[in-house]
Parts: sequence; structure tokens; C-alpha cells
Amino acid sequence: MEEKMDELLQQLITYAGEDYEESQEPFLVTLLDDALEEVVNFMYPFGFANEDDYIHGKYTALKRYPTKIRKIAEYHYDKRGIEGMSSYSESGFQSTYSDAGTPKSYFRGIVPVALIV
Repeated sequence: MEEKMDELLQQLITYAGEDYEESQEPFLVTLLDDALEEVVNFMYPFGFANEDDYIHGKYTALKRYPTKIRKIAEYHYDKRGIEGMSSYSESGFQSTYSDAGTPKSYFRGIVPVALIV
């Protein structure tokens, strides 16, 4: 799991490009952790019975949806500094955000899992 997160971190650093500074690494790791958590919570909407199931859920999410996790982290990276704004316009450039969270479209293709008891 650690190896895959490191790979995603390197991809996020590449995405940041010239804006990246080494001091940002903890922030980028946090973005990836939060994105992984969002995907896991979407995959398992009813939670977990124990810590082992939760760890397995994180492993499964990383294995199945690494691109989604990276794209969610990229989305939140792009929003840094303008959190809480629903619209932004400057010099002919305009951005509109539906809400503070990750748009639902980022979760398309993720299959939720539930156990039948």
C-alpha cells in the first residue's frame, strides 16, 4: 500500500509542476490520504466491522481506483487558497464550484460494496 501511495505522490508532484516545492510534500500526502478516505467511504457506505476490514478496504481502493484517488487529490490541490468560494473570476478566467466537497462525478465508476446479513 505504501508503494502505491508513493507512486501517487510522485504523480501529484509531477502534476504540480513548477509550483511544487519540497515543503509542500506533507500537504500533498494529506490530499492523497483524504482522497483515499473519500473513495473508501464511497466504496463502503455502511462502514467496517473492525480495523482489519478498514485496512483491507483502503488496500482494495488503492488497487482498483488509483486514478480516481489521484484525480480527487488534484482537484483539491487546484482549489487550494479558494476554499469556500462558489465562484471565482479574474481577467476573463472563471471557475465555479458546486460545493466545498468533491463533485459526485469524480466517483463515477466506483462500485459500492455491502454485505448481506
